[in-house]
Amino acid sequence: MLNALGVTIIFLIIIFIEVPGLIKKKKIKEVVAFFILVAIGYTLNLLVAFDIKITATNKIIEMLIKPIEKIWGK
Repeated sequence: MLNALGVTIIFLIIIFIEVPGLIKKKKIKEVVAFFILVAIGYTLNLLVAFDIKITATNKIIEMLIKPIEKIWGK
């Protein structure tokens, strides 16, 4: 439980450092992309903090990239 609290605090610090500057510059697309990536990272870190086994992320990325690779070629 303490691990989850530590992960949450670290992610909140990162958000409070990065987001105000992006909002000030009116970079809404970047804010949305930032929150999507932070949500993915936060979720994966919480799973690790609770000792839940997850599939290697590189396998998931490979699975998502293969169809694109077939379309564009290598």
